[in-house]
Amino acid sequence: MTRFLTALFCFAFGLNIFIASAQAAEFSAAEKKSIEAVVQDYLMQNPEALADALQNMQAHYERAEETRVQRTIAQNADVLFRNKADFSMGPVDAPVTIVEFFDYNCGYCKRVFPVLMEVVNQRDDLRLVFKEFPILSDSSEVAARTALTLDNQLTFLTFHARLMNNKAGLNDGFISQTLADMKLEERAIATQRSSQRITDILDENRQLAQALDVAGTPAFVIGNQVYPGALEKHEFEAAIEAALAAQRNSTN
Repeated sequence: MTRFLTALFCFAFGLNIFIASAQAAEFSAAEKKSIEAVVQDYLMQNPEALADALQNMQAHYERAEETRVQRTIAQNADVLFRNKADFSMGPVDAPVTIVEFFDYNCGYCKRVFPVLMEVVNQRDDLRLVFKEFPILSDSSEVAARTALTLDNQLTFLTFHARLMNNKAGLNDGFISQTLADMKLEERAIATQRSSQRITDILDENRQLAQALDVAGTPAFVIGNQVYPGALEKHEFEAAIEAALAAQRNSTN
């Protein structure tokens, strides 16, 4: 509390000498009381000073968090963008990759699905990586594990699209029926989806999400930024263009 009051006092009056002395020694009880009275009186007469200080503090922490997230993305680029365990669509050498953290029970994931597909299908400079992130229910876990057992991209995309286009609640019966409709052997898939390999993939995805402060779905990593929530088409386009611009700037 003393440091906050001292910092605010110095901010208000611009006393650099006072900052140095405040850092060098602790205040006596009488000095503390005097400082608090001065600060309280100043803030009563100039309430905008506190608002400005708090806004500056918030901006500072937001910049620090953005820098931390960008560093985390760079440090985890291989597992985030180029993990062979993930299904994807679009050119492997595309200059921009979108990574989606999603849950098959997430209504917002389902809402953004057609928008995302439209964006990906209309561009040849974009790749989409699917990160299974089941957090909403047991059926989310079953669906994610089932998807990760599928043996090729086309089979996965078909399964993924059917679950994302399902507007009703997801349950084991719907998953079983989807597999049957796709002529897939559920018994073999049920054995595979409980494997340690699948568990390790999901654990890694959860660790990535935690490192990036992704706590809900959908969430998108585009370039060196994290975008939470169901984006609109123009928001995807803006994020992609920002990623392309950042790449151009980094090579100049």
